Amino acid sequence: MSAEPAPPSAPDDELRARKYEAVHNRLFLLRLVITLGVVAAYLLTGASAELADGLRTRFGRGWLLVNGFYTLITLFGFSALMFPLSYYGDYVVERRYGLSRQSPEGWFLDYLKSLGLELMLGVVFFSVIYALLRWLPGSWWLWATACYVLFAVVLTSLAPVVILPLFHKIEPLDNAELVAAAGDLARRAGVRVVGVFRWGLEEKTETANAALAGLGRTRRILLGDTLLKGYSREEILAILAHELGHYRHGDIARLMAAGAALAALGFFVAQAALKGLVAVFGFASPADIGSFPLLVFCLFLFSLIALPFSNAYSRRRELAADDYAVRTVESAGPLVSALDKLASQNLAVRRPAAWLEFLLYSHPSIARRIERARAVEAALPR
Repeated sequence: MSAEPAPPSAPDDELRARKYEAVHNRLFLLRLVITLGVVAAYLLTGASAELADGLRTRFGRGWLLVNGFYTLITLFGFSALMFPLSYYGDYVVERRYGLSRQSPEGWFLDYLKSLGLELMLGVVFFSVIYALLRWLPGSWWLWATACYVLFAVVLTSLAPVVILPLFHKIEPLDNAELVAAAGDLARRAGVRVVGVFRWGLEEKTETANAALAGLGRTRRILLGDTLLKGYSREEILAILAHELGHYRHGDIARLMAAGAALAALGFFVAQAALKGLVAVFGFASPADIGSFPLLVFCLFLFSLIALPFSNAYSRRRELAADDYAVRTVESAGPLVSALDKLASQNLAVRRPAAWLEFLLYSHPSIARRIERARAVEAALPR
């Protein structure tokens, strides 16, 4: 039952992966600096207050319209400022490293779709937040947490049937043998799915992926066509067993609960900070939409501080799902070879610096996952 060691990556592949990661790490830092700079400028120049006052002059007491249009204009303006960075990071870099197959026009169309979704969700979410700040100034943070959870549940449910089809072709998988094997794995994990679907990634990317997407009646198995093309049946089933392991361990509920706890703490910290900050900057109350940059700054700073801890919990759940996959297929071999292929195909650094993995990685490094899989296999009953 012991697996052969996965072949080492070619030195050129590892070097490309490290360069690719370094570019994205620099872009991450640049986005942080620009975001903080834009938020500070928006607040300190008085542009935020002027926009809010102008909208109040236009709409009078219609504060819902004021808040909605303010949010729409602000989010669109920020996206416009960040567009060159988005284009470079999400298109130019991906093309340079051979991971994207999209034309500039195709990428821009997807960008517009993403922007439309983000603007719609942002306007709805922050309109709700500012209504809570107005109606429930003492307990708004609790209700905001409940809204955050509701948004997460709704988006998770709608993702495979509404959101993903906007970007990729998703159709029933026509491989009867693989569908039967995947269905058997799902039944063994106690997961009810509506079917197994082919996820059209190949026309846009060279990377491979698979997912157990949706909740309840929308839950389905998605297998990327890039995965179906280059991986053996055993490797695909090992990857699927990993995804099913998340369900078996209740990871969706666990991660939502952890996210809700962090959201509650973040909103609570924001409430405590806003009480003093709004007066310093001359706003009547935290419910004044002109103080939006202060709320964003508080939540943004908290999310940065919380990021390593949420990533640590996510990595722990990923390793548990790997353990389930090894025990389910009764071998580490298929998972190890699949992880090795994924690392090469997706340009993942197999063994990043420990501090970098701690700060930024939501998944354990490939090397650590492979070592863990082999250790789990060694402990299986012979």
